[in-house]
Amino acid sequence: MGEEKWDAAIAACQRAIELEESVSWFHFTLGEVFFKSGQWEGAIVPFRRAIELAPNFAWSYYYLGQALVAQEEVEAAIAVYQQGLRRQPTMAYLRSCLDYTLHLSDQDQRIQAYCLQAQADTQKRGDRPLRILMLTPYPTYPPKHGAITRMFYEMKALGSQHHLAIVSFVFIQSDYQLEKEIGHYCDLSITVMLGDAPPRQPQEPKLIHRYSSQRMRKILNKLKNANFDVVLCDFIYMAQYQEIFKDTYFVLGEHNIESQLLERCAEIKDNTELNKLATQTEAVKAFVESDFEAKLLADFEDEYWQKFNLRMVVSENDRQILNDRCKVGQTIIVNNGIDTQETIMVENTESKTILFIGTMNYFPNIDGALYFAEKILPIVWQQDPTISFCIAGATPPEAILDLTQDSRIQVVANPDNMSNVAKNCTLTIVPLRIGGGTRIKILHSMAMGLPVVSTSLGCEGLAIVDNVHLLIRDQPEAFATAILQLLSDQDLQKKLRLNGRQLVEQQYDWQEIFQQAEKQIVEGFRAWQQTRSRVD
Repeated sequence: MGEEKWDAAIAACQRAIELEESVSWFHFTLGEVFFKSGQWEGAIVPFRRAIELAPNFAWSYYYLGQALVAQEEVEAAIAVYQQGLRRQPTMAYLRSCLDYTLHLSDQDQRIQAYCLQAQADTQKRGDRPLRILMLTPYPTYPPKHGAITRMFYEMKALGSQHHLAIVSFVFIQSDYQLEKEIGHYCDLSITVMLGDAPPRQPQEPKLIHRYSSQRMRKILNKLKNANFDVVLCDFIYMAQYQEIFKDTYFVLGEHNIESQLLERCAEIKDNTELNKLATQTEAVKAFVESDFEAKLLADFEDEYWQKFNLRMVVSENDRQILNDRCKVGQTIIVNNGIDTQETIMVENTESKTILFIGTMNYFPNIDGALYFAEKILPIVWQQDPTISFCIAGATPPEAILDLTQDSRIQVVANPDNMSNVAKNCTLTIVPLRIGGGTRIKILHSMAMGLPVVSTSLGCEGLAIVDNVHLLIRDQPEAFATAILQLLSDQDLQKKLRLNGRQLVEQQYDWQEIFQQAEKQIVEGFRAWQQTRSRVD
């Protein structure tokens, strides 16, 4: 099982049961193998037998309930969790599973009601607001991190003008409660627990398989009865669900060119370090064997890009890459941005703290922070050992937390408000060696009035000028010199602060960006609709 040799593991467990049928652990392990290999139906019988033999072992109830949920046997799963809680009333994880499964029962009822209402509305209306479905790999709330922030403002813009439904993956069961918050911006919000992928196919990219879900497919097959006008998939890994829908205008939001991201990773990666990080952070696994995975993902992109009528990218660089490889459909630029009205400028000219902002389970950010700490920060400290370094972002892995062994390095995990962290810092660094799209962290820093030092790749795709909006330095020595220059030159700090803030106000405000994007989606849909009418 540890080596994911599922057939051999099943055979071993079945042989153990033949030799000693009365051992509950053998039945439990057989169920676990079926469960972890995505063979839900096969898991049910051995888990039930494990419960018969050892009725007080709570994990059997947990896995049996999960397998039943994966089989859409929600009421049976509720009964299993209730049975387990009668045996083990203090088991909090069984209680949370029961709460989640009760939520799934309510979720199915809401989907049915939504589809019935949508069908009735379709019969009544002529020229009307569109019925749009957004598929996202993470919840679109709260807007604290780069990709989630972009999808939040996309949701706000579309939900304010159209009938919007959103289906998102969550990574922990309790996050189903985010449906209520997301529901303030749309007509229907559905979350799906990630982790029920079928067995991976030989040529399936790891990143695509990570977001493959049997329950997601079942939910979308129910939702297609709502007859959506537009289906919008955020990220290429959600494109695999496009094929469920027919006679629909398809939009793809590409935050990066993901295969390019993997290619860049392959150029600089350390396999030993990557494998170690993959054991600490699930999201890093897609970057292991990145050279091979980049080829698989590029093939997937080439196949699926052409299935979308409209594709949205964040930079001219990405638009050119996509158009070179895909000759059908339309590709438009929808910039990344920042909420300039909500972002308050900070200023702390007395501080000697450098800030790195980023989602810290994302490998390019992990690599950038470690690269800075190992290659650039020692050069800075040679000149001024009193300078401190702060890393702020969601879910930092052990490799990042270990940096705090030096008291001059601080890690702020999952900050509620980045401005509260930034007010104690003087400048932001973006020492990225891997990346795609454009970096919201730079726009956020400029909106807060923090001067930025970045690599060329870090600020790629943005309308910025070196020494006007930020400092661009690629070599470790030059990067360190730029930091020291900024810390000692308040006039330069002031120039970059004012120019950076002015730039984001004029070109990178979320509200204006997605107002324009919404118009382009509607125009594209109307033109597609007219073309289909002429053909009919």
